[in-house]
Amino acid sequence: MENTEKELLEQHGFDVDGTMKRFLNNEMIYKKCLKKFLDDKSMEVLKESCNAGNIEEAFKAAHTMKGFISNLGMEKLHQYLIPMVEKLRAGEMLEQDEVTQLEEVYQEMYELIENM
Repeated sequence: MENTEKELLEQHGFDVDGTMKRFLNNEMIYKKCLKKFLDDKSMEVLKESCNAGNIEEAFKAAHTMKGFISNLGMEKLHQYLIPMVEKLRAGEMLEQDEVTQLEEVYQEMYELIENM
């Protein structure tokens, strides 16, 4: 991975070194998996579920996203999701401002990966 790409990812809260170890230092597979993030619908499902008041579906979407982004080393986004998943697990709906903040960080990550 070029140093500039690595530095850019790290500046946006990615654990590149730790993630590359999980990917056995195979940069091609890591980048391919990062691009799969662009196709993941968990954020969309989470928003729709929250708007509909469906805690169970919101939990599933948040939990799925948390696992996926954790495997990709997206620590900044992962840290936003941890308390949200636990809140939903406890049967509490997320507040709109929580979803909005998550979406802002999500969009930042999305655009970064999209432009790689």
